[in-house]
Amino acid sequence: MRILATLAVIAMAGALTAAEIEPEDVMLKAEIQSWGETRGMTAVEHAEASEGTAMALDAHAVAVGGLRLEPGEYTLLFWAHAPAGDQDAFFVEVDGERARLKGPIGDWGTIVHPFTVAEGGAVGITVIGQEAGMTLDQMAVVRGRYEPGQIEFADVPGVTRGDTVPPEELPRLTLPCSLVEVPQAPFEPDERTLFHESFNEPCAGVSGEHRWEEGRWGQALVLDMPDGRFAIDVSDMDLAGQGTIEWWVKPREAARVWWDQGWHYFLHAEPVEEGGVQLDLARHPMTNLRLVATLDGDAYSLTEGTHEQLRMQTGHLSIEDWHHMLVSWDLTGERQHLWLLIDGEGVEHFFPRTLQPTAFSRIELCNTPSDWEIPFLPMDGAIDELRITNVCARDRLAE
Repeated sequence: MRILATLAVIAMAGALTAAEIEPEDVMLKAEIQSWGETRGMTAVEHAEASEGTAMALDAHAVAVGGLRLEPGEYTLLFWAHAPAGDQDAFFVEVDGERARLKGPIGDWGTIVHPFTVAEGGAVGITVIGQEAGMTLDQMAVVRGRYEPGQIEFADVPGVTRGDTVPPEELPRLTLPCSLVEVPQAPFEPDERTLFHESFNEPCAGVSGEHRWEEGRWGQALVLDMPDGRFAIDVSDMDLAGQGTIEWWVKPREAARVWWDQGWHYFLHAEPVEEGGVQLDLARHPMTNLRLVATLDGDAYSLTEGTHEQLRMQTGHLSIEDWHHMLVSWDLTGERQHLWLLIDGEGVEHFFPRTLQPTAFSRIELCNTPSDWEIPFLPMDGAIDELRITNVCARDRLAE
């Protein structure tokens, strides 16, 4: 027993030993408010913050910039304070990969996030707010992979900005965005509207288990398990370069689609030719809500090959209410864009020109694409007021 106790003490002493970080291994060490471009941050006084001041994030705060890094293992660190305890959190996105980081339990402490750079060059690092009040002071990037408990912020020597890259030069960037106004009435078709369906009357394109019930406005289409689907022929619509698909959705409460298990499918846009751009919107507990654009029409390629994606958390959504969903894209320029918003809040992803715009043949809602033999679950619920326009959502976003 005495031997075991001695070993435990030795192990604890080893865990408390400061990490040996050489100055040349510090890629970045900076105040959070000095990192690239920032918004949504408020200065607050804290005795334990450097120079006595830290930055409290609001729910839509963002700090974004980039570093030039060689291939290898790195660790991103924050000196942070969580006013409400361990449920305070924020997001970080490194080179397109997003993670949710929780703050220390009601106190100041170090947050550690290891990451890998596969290809050297400009690597984007974005800090995105979630719970209002989460407080960050400094951030750092060091060479080498460290797990929580292996390194403390105090171990990082010196002060440096590293080889920084301005946001406009980053190859990829994902940022929070919001609509100026969430539609509060049934859609009125205009000159940009290519398709509009209110579902007040039975319509073409419905297959599988379905029924008609009270909707967000008037009547809605309920698409049931296991094969309810609504398909639209868009082969004669000009949706190649830009477009927006928006509708109201209300998954069946018992399905707990926003919170629970299963790979629930929401939308698929099929390219008119093999190798064209396809869009897929689905939710899985591991990926959360995810919009993927890929050049490959193969159902098994959503995480392989040439693709762009963005993700949203949905655990805060009510399972009893209707929600406005919006998917939009602009593939016309040298910077290509994707948008995904629910109830007016969401994310924008832009990237270098990697997807050649092509027309779509059909758009399918609420079930696995009809030509995929994969057991994804349907959305399992009701849809109402669907509109497709030939412009992206850029002009409807808040500044």
